[in-house]
Amino acid sequence: MLTIGDKFPAFDLKAISNTDLPDGDFPRLTDQDFSGKWKLVFFWPKDFTFICPTEILAFDALADEFTDRDCVVLGASTDTDFVHFAWRKSREDLAR
Repeated sequence: MLTIGDKFPAFDLKAISNTDLPDGDFPRLTDQDFSGKWKLVFFWPKDFTFICPTEILAFDALADEFTDRDCVVLGASTDTDFVHFAWRKSREDLAR
């Protein structure tokens, strides 16, 4: 388990950050995209569950505070990029 100050492993993953369908493939994020910033990574079990949006929205409500502290918040689950996209499209509160 990683704790504060530990180096986060390198990653290269597809990302969903809004509800605009991209031309071609979804954009990719890597650990290098956030060099010099703190990274808070949280996981949820599955999209389309009833409790997970509350956690995501709670992080979103604090977005400015994380930004003020040079911290990016990244969330992930085991679902595919297309499932993430459909979930965001299906919920107005996640579509921002």
